[in-house]
Amino acid sequence: MFFHELKTIIENNHYIEKSITLFWKAMKNYQEEEKDEFNKKFKGYDEKELTININDVAFLAHNWPEGDRCCVVINIDISYGKKSVGYYDVHYNINGDVEDDYFVIY
Repeated sequence: MFFHELKTIIENNHYIEKSITLFWKAMKNYQEEEKDEFNKKFKGYDEKELTININDVAFLAHNWPEGDRCCVVINIDISYGKKSVGYYDVHYNINGDVEDDYFVIY
C-alpha cells in the first residue's frame, strides 16, 4: 500500500525528470568550475560515454523516531566508459521542493 502512495508522490511531482535535469546542471557546473579535476576524472570527455541510471528511490525519515521531517531521495548512478565514477542524490521534501543535493565523483 505505502509503495503505491510513494510512487504516486514521485510521479505527480516529477521527481525523476527533475533529478535528471538537475544532474545535467550539476555536471555542467562541475565541468566549468572544476576544470582541472574534471579533466583528470574524465580524460578526453565524450558525453556519449557518460551514462546515468536511477539506482534507488527512497523515503527517508530524519532523526528517527523523534523527528517528523521526511523526504524522498532520488539516487542516480554515474558511469563513464562502462565504469562507475560516482553518484548524484537529490533530496525532495514532501511538497516537491529540493532540500539538498549531493554530486559525488570518486
